[in-house]
Amino acid sequence: MEQILKIKTIHATAVSIEDKGILIVGKSGSGKSSLALSLIAKGAHLLCDDRANLFVKNKTVMMTKPPTLPVALEVRGLGLINVPSVDEAAVDLIVDMTLSADSRLGGHKMEFFGIELSCVKGRGFHGLSDAITVWSKFGGFQHL
Repeated sequence: MEQILKIKTIHATAVSIEDKGILIVGKSGSGKSSLALSLIAKGAHLLCDDRANLFVKNKTVMMTKPPTLPVALEVRGLGLINVPSVDEAAVDLIVDMTLSADSRLGGHKMEFFGIELSCVKGRGFHGLSDAITVWSKFGGFQHL
């Protein structure tokens, strides 16, 4: 029997692409929804916009939409738009839109519930949505 002991709600947007869950964190106006929109245009599905519920299930950090949020993406200048969605996904990658990359090869981590997760520093990362799409479709990271 799986147990969910604790739920943490954070300021974030989340999508799933090719069965990989992408949690996009950052301050308001940092580009979370814009990155999600670009990923959705390439085939991703929205989990949540603005806030995400995180919890651990079977030793995996999972994410879902808080029940009070609409199943829609807020696009500045357009409002809420309907997009394809999913209910739940594992967090496979975190993108932090407030941090700039300080390494060519990444290797950054972020921790939730004592579980370390891969993190990409997204601020100023040109081609970020393309890189995430390719990562999602063709396999994860190589470790040198």
